[in-house]
Amino acid sequence: MKEKIQKFGRALSAMVMPNIGAFIAWGLITAIFIPGGWWPNENVAQLVSPMLKYLLPTLIAFTAGKNVGGYRGGVAGAVAAMGVIIGTDTPMFLGAMIMGPLAGWCVKKFDKLVEGKIGAGFEMLVDNFSLGIIAMLLTIAGYLVIGHAVSWVTDGLSAGVNWMLRHKMNPLLALLVDPAKVLFLNNAVNHGIMTPLGIQQAAEMGQSMLFLVDPNPGPGLGILLACWAFGKGSTKQSAPGAVVIQLLGGIHEIYFPYVLARPILLLAVIAGNVCALSFFTLVDFGLVAPASPGSLISIILMSPKGKTLLGILGVLIATAVSFLLAWPMVKSRPDFQGESEGGEAAPDAPAPAVAGKISKIVFACDAGMGSSALGATRFKARLMKEGLSAIKCTNCAVGDIPSDASVVICQKELEERARKSGKEVIAITNFLSDPALDALLKACKGGDEGQEVLLRQNILTGLPSESKEAAIRRACRLLEASGCVESAYADAMLEREKVAPTYMGEGLAIPHGTSSAKSQVLRSGIAVLQYPGGIDWDGETARLVVAIAGKGDEHLEILARVAETLEDPEVLGRLSNDASADEIYSTLK
Repeated sequence: MKEKIQKFGRALSAMVMPNIGAFIAWGLITAIFIPGGWWPNENVAQLVSPMLKYLLPTLIAFTAGKNVGGYRGGVAGAVAAMGVIIGTDTPMFLGAMIMGPLAGWCVKKFDKLVEGKIGAGFEMLVDNFSLGIIAMLLTIAGYLVIGHAVSWVTDGLSAGVNWMLRHKMNPLLALLVDPAKVLFLNNAVNHGIMTPLGIQQAAEMGQSMLFLVDPNPGPGLGILLACWAFGKGSTKQSAPGAVVIQLLGGIHEIYFPYVLARPILLLAVIAGNVCALSFFTLVDFGLVAPASPGSLISIILMSPKGKTLLGILGVLIATAVSFLLAWPMVKSRPDFQGESEGGEAAPDAPAPAVAGKISKIVFACDAGMGSSALGATRFKARLMKEGLSAIKCTNCAVGDIPSDASVVICQKELEERARKSGKEVIAITNFLSDPALDALLKACKGGDEGQEVLLRQNILTGLPSESKEAAIRRACRLLEASGCVESAYADAMLEREKVAPTYMGEGLAIPHGTSSAKSQVLRSGIAVLQYPGGIDWDGETARLVVAIAGKGDEHLEILARVAETLEDPEVLGRLSNDASADEIYSTLK
């Protein structure tokens, strides 16, 4: 049941998060140019209503449809959303979150139904007309039926929110939201629920407190300040950086591990948010648009004119309350004091057991936009400092881990979901300072130690004659498969041939890349191709092709050693004609 709820929440979030920039654009136009804004402008203010009514719901519907049914599903979702948008006077965010997935699902089901049954030449005809018919039917249904039903539900939700405001009960939302946040449902709660409802309320009242239920950085900031002031060891060392990221970067995931290590800290988080929301209720303060990311900067920018100090004060109240309650909890927690539960210093993390060469490191978080981006950026900087820029380091959502990832880094709470990718997973507690990251960096630095330059599987014998380009690309594919180079290295090898042919004489060619392609070499390696019948190499006949990829300046040493090994014409002739792969391997190794 928990997994289904999380999946539903992530689906809601995935409809809204990619379009947050558009929401912010609308919010800034609203805050600046409407009557009562920072610089009122009657002409520019005319953008506010059409963007709210048409643009934002259509973007949500397109994104939702695309998530379910690909690009065709996105187009159908956008068209279908117009039915509910035009059919009612209510901003149709909820309607868009229904019509988008529904349209994507219909397109997906139709495509599956006709798969393999369309005659050649009729694919485009069927694709276009099926999409048009599905979109038309859904648009009409949205206009006549669905839009009115959604409007009734939306009005009911708005009435409930307004009732909570009138009875000063909205601070109680923190009791539900903050526990969900710490379980990495923050994006689902904020962008899947609070943002659509908040925009509905802001359209009616000019501001909404719902935009502040999740994004307030104060509660998490108080936890981090307590860890900085009263923690020891790695807790104290990592907290200062986390404080800056939490307050100004708005990446709330940075404080979740601290709370999960001592769940009672959740009480401090909730209390801080309840006090802040109570203050906002007392002074009637809300934001004009979503604050994303949830940083102090975003709250200042989205505050109504003349109320900026109220937003800052609400953040400070949440921080102070959370800090004071977290103080004794941090001091009583052994691992916050640099010790294990038994009182001994925590051991260093063992080196990760990553199979094969580490060529791509992926940091994953729930949405792929917050803590994972932070972790990837920081670790990439560490790789660059160690001269390991050839190792790629990127970030993504935990459900979209790429197939070429060597290792995946995620927080412990997401480990189970990350392992579904089938990749090597390293679960950590802190993207800023975790022993497992230090161990991974050490493994990356020692990644080439003990690895052979020539692998048995990179030797092919008895090949039929082919073109020089085909031979070079074949050799590069072998090097790529063994983790030595990127696919683009083949083009660099061919470019080298234009500058200076690599035929060495006596039937030997030693192709290698240009100096500008060094970044495409992940580790040094050799691939050997034997052509007993020979191949044309710029007018010469090559029978043994030894392709080289050297990391840094190692290609010079490898080239010299290969030339020295094969300088005997008798040895070269034997390896070029009838020698087995094992003989070539033993000779060159």
